[in-house]
Amino acid sequence: MELLQRLLVALLATVALVAVAELCRRRRLVLPPARLVLLAMASWVVIGAETRALLGPMAHRWLDLAGLLLLCFAAVRLVLWVGLEIPSSLGWWRRPPKLLVQLLMLGFGGLIAVVVVRQILKIELLGLITTSAVLTAVIGFASQGLLKDLIAGLELQLGDNFAIGDLVDLGGHQGVVESVNWRDTCLRTIEGTRLVVPNSKVTDDVIVNKMAYGYCGNRFEVGLDYAIPPGQVRAMLLTLLGDHPQVLSDPKPLVRVKEFGDSAIIYELQLWHPKGVEPGLIELRSELLEQIWYAVHRNGWTIPFPVRELRAAPPPVDPEQERQPAQAKALACLSLNQLFNVLTSEQQGQMVASSSRVRFGAGESIVREGDGGNSLFLLMDGRVAVIKHRDDGSEVLVCELAAGEVFGEMTLFLDAPRSTTVRALRECELLQVDRDCFSRLIASNPSLLDQLAEQVEERLDELKAIGTRSQRESRPDLLATMRRLLMNLRN
Repeated sequence: MELLQRLLVALLATVALVAVAELCRRRRLVLPPARLVLLAMASWVVIGAETRALLGPMAHRWLDLAGLLLLCFAAVRLVLWVGLEIPSSLGWWRRPPKLLVQLLMLGFGGLIAVVVVRQILKIELLGLITTSAVLTAVIGFASQGLLKDLIAGLELQLGDNFAIGDLVDLGGHQGVVESVNWRDTCLRTIEGTRLVVPNSKVTDDVIVNKMAYGYCGNRFEVGLDYAIPPGQVRAMLLTLLGDHPQVLSDPKPLVRVKEFGDSAIIYELQLWHPKGVEPGLIELRSELLEQIWYAVHRNGWTIPFPVRELRAAPPPVDPEQERQPAQAKALACLSLNQLFNVLTSEQQGQMVASSSRVRFGAGESIVREGDGGNSLFLLMDGRVAVIKHRDDGSEVLVCELAAGEVFGEMTLFLDAPRSTTVRALRECELLQVDRDCFSRLIASNPSLLDQLAEQVEERLDELKAIGTRSQRESRPDLLATMRRLLMNLRN
């Protein structure tokens, strides 16, 4: 009869445990310790009156001891689950480390075991251990290292130095954290091996967590030919990084010119990818380097390498053939600009032939407000920003100029300081025309001075309309200033 009662109670407890487990699963809470509870109930059912009838008195005491200890351990585990793990699942506090739960279980379980053994078997466990000085010394000496690892493991689990799945460097050993137990920390290395590091060594050394902020950084270098403009290389590399699905857009990937190497310009790539996402650190770098190779060859560029070769000198190239495409481009831009409409095709050709081509990278200042100068600039390719400085030091964007537009003509014709700062927004190619070039044109055609003065006067009106500091001059003063500058230089 007693066995049937125990079976019924155990059945009801099992049903209640299953219902609680299902409720926790639906609400995404920590599941109850079902295995220990079921084991305790099974032992309680088996150790009944019928079982005792088959054994002697001494066996009864040992069975009672085993059953009571299992029930007490299950009760302690349930209390820890309700008091620590359930509130952490509800967000009341941080989830307790497994090691802390195990230590609490061990402490309370040991205390209960001492009390139960004393009540049932009438044995003083504490007195038995403490009265043996040799045994105490041996246990204390043997547990020094283990106790140190135990305390270090508890410190690691209670802290936030790293978590399971983080890529870390522990004293020169790099890998992904798989587990942290009471004695050691296990890492999965990049080679696919398992590395076990004692907890005491982890806490005594430097910890480098490469995924502390939810993403992992990846930095490497690539060298490309000196003949390729750096602005074009950076644009190509940034586009390639932005197209890769595993490269994060926040933080943004970076491409820097690191140094000028012996045989190549060295570019440094800095990017980030999400935590726990394949491919890994080395695999992602390999994919990107492979894609860079294809992109470089699609653009007709080369990846140089330090190899010495003896070659016959190529035949000299006619400089005139090299200048022809650039001159044609400059002439096309001149024909589009209103300032140079008064020049004939022959005069425009003379201007291009006696001027120089210059290039500026993104962010460089071509002219600065307040500086002097004796040249103007024709923008052949790219885009620039015209910037005005206020008295308080702040900057105001006046306008942006594109290919075919001119700036700096007031400084050339009127010897006035630069009225604005002009900064390249991206890589630019410009035709720099100095004052001597115009003096030669006017010497061959004096009537050209009046025509240029009309264009300059219209330009002054435009500059005044956009709020620059250029002074408005009368036509006679304007002509006199231009004639003095240009003709005196010619003489």
